[in-house]
Amino acid sequence: MERLSKKSIFSYGLGDLASQLVWSFVGTYLTVYYMDVVGLAPLAVSTILMAAKIWDAVNDPMMGGIAERTHTKWGRFRPYILFGAPFLGLFSVLTFTAPFGNGTAGIVWAAFTYIGAGMLYTLVNIPYGAMAGVMTTQDSDRNKLNSIRGIGMQVGMMTINFASSIILVKISGSAETISGKSYTIAAILFALISLPMFFIVFKNSKEVIMPKTSAEKVSIVKNLGLIFSNKYLMIIVLTMLFQMTGNMGRIGIMAFYVRDCLGNFTLMALLMTLPSIGSIVGNAIAPFLIRHFGAHGKRNVLVASLVGKGIGLLIIFMTPFENIGMVIFGHVLFTIPGFGFPSTLSMVADSIDYQDLKTGVRSDGVAYAFYGLATKVGNAFGGSIGVMLMAAFGYVAGADITASAQHGINMAANLVPGIFFIISGLLPLIFWKMTDKEADEIREQITARNMAE
Repeated sequence: MERLSKKSIFSYGLGDLASQLVWSFVGTYLTVYYMDVVGLAPLAVSTILMAAKIWDAVNDPMMGGIAERTHTKWGRFRPYILFGAPFLGLFSVLTFTAPFGNGTAGIVWAAFTYIGAGMLYTLVNIPYGAMAGVMTTQDSDRNKLNSIRGIGMQVGMMTINFASSIILVKISGSAETISGKSYTIAAILFALISLPMFFIVFKNSKEVIMPKTSAEKVSIVKNLGLIFSNKYLMIIVLTMLFQMTGNMGRIGIMAFYVRDCLGNFTLMALLMTLPSIGSIVGNAIAPFLIRHFGAHGKRNVLVASLVGKGIGLLIIFMTPFENIGMVIFGHVLFTIPGFGFPSTLSMVADSIDYQDLKTGVRSDGVAYAFYGLATKVGNAFGGSIGVMLMAAFGYVAGADITASAQHGINMAANLVPGIFFIISGLLPLIFWKMTDKEADEIREQITARNMAE
């Protein structure tokens, strides 16, 4: 099979950049928008986050199955990127509107727009993630696709982290009180920028691998059974669940940490940009590290990344708020091990190949649906834990911040995420026994089998 062109690889990376422009803004600022602008109670916010993810547990695998059963002249996955992206952009804006205030109608509106945005993110990103496994059989090209996707993701997050606080302050005219209108305008800007990028992904990313067994011939129940019996997929899904509980929970609380603990909202741009810079560099060198980290290169690189990040967060947690220099240094330590993301995606593809060879059924869409579900459930758990911790330690929107509330915010932003990062790096991955060489051999056997048939 021909190697992927640089144009295809680069174009694929734009997909996660575009996704982060809309979804990272939602993940970073929606909690503070709900609580401080709309005035929703912490319990209502936590309930909305959890309800959305309970629905995702049904919606995500269903979307993966639908995508696998799609047949168009563009392939199974690409059409969802073309037609779903505009609606994703629209709902990312609607989440930052509050036409019904903070009463019952306002809570219903918040739930409708947030759940809708999550469903549309699923509609676009499960097919997008699955495409990396069907664009090539070359392991080195897959690593490059996942590396460029990781770089795109971090560039998108860095753009959000650096530009959002500046845009919000500029529109509001003050760093002390961010207006609701500023959140809406910023969401519109990021949505408009994302749409051409999604189109480029659709245009230049081609599907070349077709499943041996048509998805229509495999019942959804059997497909789910195969997924749950795929030990390697379950390992990486569990790893992502722990990791994203820590990571996304932290992102949702950082605005409170910077504003109420450090006392300087303008630090948001620096502290949230540093990890993205580290991950851009880390994603660029990840293919090299994977080749030189032993027989289990992908697994070892991922373990080192997750544990290193967890240690960095524990250092930040123990640093006094007034020691800004040490806080920044802790974020640098959190930034350095930003090279694990490509390993995660490559290991998902390896688990799909493992199932394909073992059972004859290839489940790219459903497998990536479970991967995406772990990400979103982790997002909800992390956000809910953070909100509940803040409430338990006495945080009240609009009231003067207390030492107890600051401690709760610090725990939610640093201690709890740090623990989850370390658990994700040490607990599930010790059961990953497949070497990188064995993964290559599985792909060779699949290619030989398909050619023979």
